[in-house]
Amino acid sequence: MKKMTALTALSAAAMAIPSQVQAEAAPTAETLSYRYTQYQEADAPRARTFTPDVKRYQIDIQQIGYQTPVGDSWYVSSELQFETMSGASPTQTYKDAEGKSALIMSGASIEEQRIDAKVAPKKYFDQGTAGGLLAISSENDYQSLALGVDGTLELFDKHTTLIGALSVSYDELSPTDANLSAARQKADGAHKRSFSIYEGINQILDKYSSLQIGVGFTQLTGYLSDPYKFEDSRPSQRDQVTLSANHKQFMDVGEGAAMHSSYRYYFDDWGISSHTLDFEWAQSVTFGQFQFITTPRARYYTQTRANFYSLQRTPDPDRFNSSDYRLSSYGAITVGLNNKLAFKQWALHLNWQQYLSREQLALFERDSDETPGLVNFTSITAGIDYKF
Repeated sequence: MKKMTALTALSAAAMAIPSQVQAEAAPTAETLSYRYTQYQEADAPRARTFTPDVKRYQIDIQQIGYQTPVGDSWYVSSELQFETMSGASPTQTYKDAEGKSALIMSGASIEEQRIDAKVAPKKYFDQGTAGGLLAISSENDYQSLALGVDGTLELFDKHTTLIGALSVSYDELSPTDANLSAARQKADGAHKRSFSIYEGINQILDKYSSLQIGVGFTQLTGYLSDPYKFEDSRPSQRDQVTLSANHKQFMDVGEGAAMHSSYRYYFDDWGISSHTLDFEWAQSVTFGQFQFITTPRARYYTQTRANFYSLQRTPDPDRFNSSDYRLSSYGAITVGLNNKLAFKQWALHLNWQQYLSREQLALFERDSDETPGLVNFTSITAGIDYKF
């Protein structure tokens, strides 16, 4: 089951095989890509963990991507991902007799595998693009199917681009050892659905810079609780809104550089609001036939807590309650370094990312209670591309 916000973000961004960017004509390169990522979470704090095992998840991910032109105006991107996971996860945080936060872990017996597959065809026109997406995900306790469409329309001599995207997903839960708890029995066979829409506009400011702004809306419905956590009961609907801005500035530094900066504001009807700042600097260096691009990155994230987040035990099944650290008030810092070395048809990739989250890093609604379930992780990705 998809258990971690950190892992979800990692899969979507740091580990993703690069896709083709918008272009006036369909890309002509046929590319085969491979990535291997190791994701390791830091141990839970021994002083705040009630159960004996403090080891958290280690995840190994392998990805194979293939991108190819079809005809004169189509380009198809596909990806297959295989994931193996072992370790423990937090099941509850509560206050002990001394009023201190205590963490219960699931135990180290968890061994899971997941397979994801996706295909994304795109049609290129003189004035824009139209694309689609089919994605499936399968693991022992979670099945997911997602469909999406997206498009762009270029205006004013291609200086302005309108962007739109829409996606839906349908997930089915089948918790492991469903007979172990009433929550797992209730979730067995339950469904979760999502609907997302994004509208944006990208404006070329001058020959060196561009600005993109957008708004997105997502609605989740169905079973949204976590059956593996104790006394976890959440509303059956969640409406989410995002406002974002992304600025790209190209600079004549060395043999070429680009600075990417972005901001995102998020809020939902569970009471959570968040702010995200992201900065990247991509520097290009050429050695003969070799091109080296290094991209240091820094990211800051802060959020408020959900209305029903609590460390107090609530046996009432009709009352919403959760001690999931992802619903608490906290802040997080991510630093990373992506490196690419290209030679003729070949490209080698080596990426590193370090994620640190703390209650004290939150800017708003900082809680005096400790949140020992917050995750810290390190990920390393190595990969290779070959263009035919």
